[in-house]
Formats: sequence, structure tokens, C-alpha cells
Amino acid sequence: MIAPRNTSPVKGSTVLWIAAGFLLLVFGGLLIAELTPLLFPPQASAQAQQVDDLFKFLLAVGAAIFLLVQGVLVVAVVRFRARRGDRSDGAPMHGNTTLEVVWTLIPAVIVLVITIYSFQVWVNTTAARADEQTVRATGARFVWSFAYNDPVNNITINSKELHTYVGQPVRMEMSTDDSQHAFWIPAMRIKQDLLPGRTTEVRFTPTRAGSYPIVCAELCGSGHGQMRATIVVHPDEATYLSWFDDAVNTALNPPADPVERGRALLAAGVYPCSGCHVLDDLGWQGITGPSLNGVGDRAGRRVPGETAEEYLDRSIYFPGEYLVPGFGNLMPQFQPNDPNAPNYMPPDDHFAIVAYLCTLTASGESACDLDNLERIVSEYR
Repeated sequence: MIAPRNTSPVKGSTVLWIAAGFLLLVFGGLLIAELTPLLFPPQASAQAQQVDDLFKFLLAVGAAIFLLVQGVLVVAVVRFRARRGDRSDGAPMHGNTTLEVVWTLIPAVIVLVITIYSFQVWVNTTAARADEQTVRATGARFVWSFAYNDPVNNITINSKELHTYVGQPVRMEMSTDDSQHAFWIPAMRIKQDLLPGRTTEVRFTPTRAGSYPIVCAELCGSGHGQMRATIVVHPDEATYLSWFDDAVNTALNPPADPVERGRALLAAGVYPCSGCHVLDDLGWQGITGPSLNGVGDRAGRRVPGETAEEYLDRSIYFPGEYLVPGFGNLMPQFQPNDPNAPNYMPPDDHFAIVAYLCTLTASGESACDLDNLERIVSEYR
């Protein structure tokens, strides 16, 4: 007769404990993966869903491994601790080949799955879409500006806000004229570096109307923390076109008054002045440049024998010549000659901006002779 197999109750209970532990690890990993994203900003793009799903997968795997390691550590500390009065050596133990093969294969498989999954998400989120809207973003210390092409009128629309609408694929074409920046919209789950001398890009498709913050995620200087902007996602194309048509009309019909034209240029963020200066009239709160409040009154007294318009003119095109005490030479040097070079400011824009700055006086009256300013600026044309 064949003797019946001897089933050990200890081995059976061990299998049950292992099975229970495995289920607990899976449940704990899934629970952590589902609860943690509740702390995230809302998903406002098609890419956000894919990125969050990938993050949940990574978090579930990582949480399960964390719980396994900590659980084994607790069990080992409790079960194999040295008893009171026991000063003997521990039992000699040798390696277990099967166990070593298993704990090598499992992480290898996990890494392979993560690699394939991550690459698939990257391909899906960076692929070009039909009918993309291309917006040019410029990062400068310490402000964002956005430019849109109007092919009908062959003009460029500038804005301090990024505008688009639900369902419209967007391609951001990004550059910087100074230091490195990082364009980050948390609600869209996109982030891309801006590198000097290069043009980088990132894509997203909004799925939720609203206003969401844009921040710089790369330390770019003392005003880095204030380098913020807003993306406005309109609910539909008609609402977006209403904004766009108004912006086109403003660009095609600028104010006849140079003072108003200069104010409009600065308010639209065509130039990155708001990132450094304080100016109550436009709501600027920069910290790295001198305040422009009352600059018209101060301009005529800065340099003996120099008029207010002469001082303001030279301060923009040659900022290193006029350093306000307490501030370094950080201002970009604008130039009137090469439209393709960094920091290009056409003489007409320069004239309008100086004309506006001249009116920043206690009385509100211009401190400058605009005829003399026109003569000065004509030399740049």
C-alpha cells in the first residue's frame, strides 16, 4: 500500500498567510494609488488623464513594494529579535537560489512593463494633432508672454494670458532670451524646459473650461517665485474667437495718442517689463527693478543737463548707463535695428512707451517734450 501524503498544518497556514499578505499588499497599493491623486489639481486636458493613470500605476507598484519591505521588516524585528538574556550567535543561514531568482525576475518584469507603458504615454501625449493651434511662448525674467499669428491680417497678437478653448489641440512653441525657464501648467500635466538658443515645444488638448495657473518650474533668478501667468480655456470656439477678434481689432486700430499706445503695449506684455518693475497703473509687482511709479517726475532730475525724455530714451536702449542705486544691471538691452535679434523694440514702440512713462507724474501731466522725443527717436529709424 502507498502511504497517504503527510500534509502539515503548519505549511498550510503558511500558504494562507502568504496569500493574505499578498492580497493586503495589492489592496494597500491600489488604495494609496487611488487616494493620493485626489490632492492633485483638476484634470483639464486629455494628456492629464493619461499622465495620471501612469502615475497611479507607478504609485500602486511603489506603494505595494514599500508595504512589503516595511511589513517584512516589522515581522523580522518582532519574530527574530534577541530574547532577554540570549547572547548566543544567530543560526547560520545560506542563500536560497530560488528566492534570489524570483526577486530578480519580478523587479525586471516590473521595470520592463513600466518602460513600455511610459513610452506609450509619452508617444501619445507628444504626437502632433490635426488642426493644432500654435502659440509662441516667451519666458523672460520674470514674466511669460504669448504670441498668436493672425494669417488673415498677417499680424501678431500679443497677450500676457494664454487663451484657447475646449477640444482645441495646442502646440506651444517656446523660447527664452535670457536664462533657462520651465513652462508648467499643473492642471494640464505638462512641463517643458525653455533653453537659451533653442526652440522647444509641448502639446496639450484642453478638456475643461476655466482659468488655470502657469508657473516657472526652473530657478531663474530672484524673481522666480513671481513668474506666473494664467491660461484661459474658453468653453467653445465662438467664445475664444470673440476674445481673439477683439485683440485683432485692437492691434489693427491702435490708439492715435502715443501715450495710450505705449500703455497698451506694456499692458499686453509685448515686452517683459512687468517681471521686474513696480507700476501701480498696470498692476505690476516686480521686485528686481526700480519702481516706475512717478518716474516722469524723477527722470528730469537724474542727470544734470539732461531732459526727462532723453533720460528715459537712453534708459531703455542703454540701461547700463543709468543704474538706480541698489539695483544691478539686469535689464535686457533693447535694440531698434534687427527684428530677428533678441530684445528688438521698434522705434515706434519705443517712442510710445517713453511717451507713456513721461506721464507717470504726480500731476498726471507729461514731463517730456514729445517733439524733442520724436527728434531723438527718428535717429534710430
